[in-house]
Amino acid sequence: MAHYAREEIMSSSDVVRNFGAVLSSVVKHQREKVAIIRNNRLEAVLIAADVYERLERAVEMIAATSTTASNGTAGNSSALLDFLKKNRISAASQLSSEEIDCQIREEREAWE
Repeated sequence: MAHYAREEIMSSSDVVRNFGAVLSSVVKHQREKVAIIRNNRLEAVLIAADVYERLERAVEMIAATSTTASNGTAGNSSALLDFLKKNRISAASQLSSEEIDCQIREEREAWE
């Protein structure tokens, strides 16, 4: 289960009232994410588009690695997951999307 810092949690009403500022803080990576609560339940998480795209690529790589590992040809999805956990993408990350992709590719090649 994901964990959220106190400043990352906002009610849906607060998000609506301050949408421009909230969106800007996420896009500029001043906040990693915003957990949106409605009726005391987590309803959504707002993240920047570039972070979402990196997550999508990571999931695709995990799926591809899992497929090749199950076929017995190559890959190690457990090692890839460990790498992704150790190199968690966050708002404080100084790496560009391309640098992160390159690191993931290099790690994946090392496992094959």
